[in-house]
Order: sequence, then structure tokens, then C-alpha cells
Amino acid sequence: MSQIKVNSIVPVGGLPAGANGGIIQVVSTTKTDTTSSNSSSFANITGMSVTITPSSSSNKILLVGYVNTCTNDARNRVYFKITGGNCSNYIGDAATGHETANVSPASYDNFAYMQTSVPFNFLDSPATTSAVTYQIQWAVEASQTAYLNRAYTVDSNSANTASTLTAYEVSV
Repeated sequence: MSQIKVNSIVPVGGLPAGANGGIIQVVSTTKTDTTSSNSSSFANITGMSVTITPSSSSNKILLVGYVNTCTNDARNRVYFKITGGNCSNYIGDAATGHETANVSPASYDNFAYMQTSVPFNFLDSPATTSAVTYQIQWAVEASQTAYLNRAYTVDSNSANTASTLTAYEVSV
């Protein structure tokens, strides 16, 4: 005898008013190739953006992802932020001039083989039913060279990696 047991089934259009938390749509990108930058100003990472059109202006967009990075000198940091929607709320308060959503850690030693995975997790309130594009940007401390999805020094034990960004529309 077969049985299907569920707590609820959420309609395609989302949950009715007053019921929170249903996932209405998901848009994702994964970057598997490598790239580099030496810009100390924030610049887009090509291939690290998603566009989603909320079905209701009251719905939220949950952004989840990570990037894998390193620099040619691991004593320097790589700064990351996401643009689009109200992601200006997803940066630290003004203090140092390097306000950002997340940062790769610096090391006291210069590890040329070290990669760091930098996570993102933000619940945005774009308050629109128009298309919203979320774009990951990066900037490098001291104009060093940062690499995405690879180590600075590549040897027989190095691994190219992947980075991803996913946007979930959550009904409110």
C-alpha cells in the first residue's frame, strides 16, 4: 500500500495572505571558470548575477551563495558585496572605508596555494514586481591580484572550484 504524507502543498502563486514562507521561484547561477581582478574599486564578477521578477511586491528574496577566492599575496583581503534590490542594507556600517557584505580573511603568512570560500546569505525586500538583478562584486586590498575559483599558484594538487548565487522568492 502506498501513501503520500505532506504537511502542506503550496500553490504556484505562493501562499495565501497571512501565510508565510512558501518558495515561489528559484533562480541560480554557477560559475565554474576562473577569472582575476586587481581593482581596488568594486567591479562586477562576470557570470555571478541572477535576475528574478517577484510575483508580489511584499515578497522577499533570499540570496544564498558563496565565492571561492585567493590573492597573489594572502596577507591581503578581497572584499565582496551584492548589488541590486535593497542589498545596500547588506554591508557593514561606515567605519574603515571598506564597508562590505563579506571579506576573505587575510593571513599572516603568504600562502600562495590557499583558497577561501566566502559565503553570502541575505533576505532582501526589493518591494517591486519588476525584474531585479543581483550582482556579486569584488575589490582587492592594495591593488593585489585576486583570483576566483582557483589558487594563485597552481600545482599538481591544486583544484579549480565553482562559485554560486541563488535567489529564492519567498512569499510573505
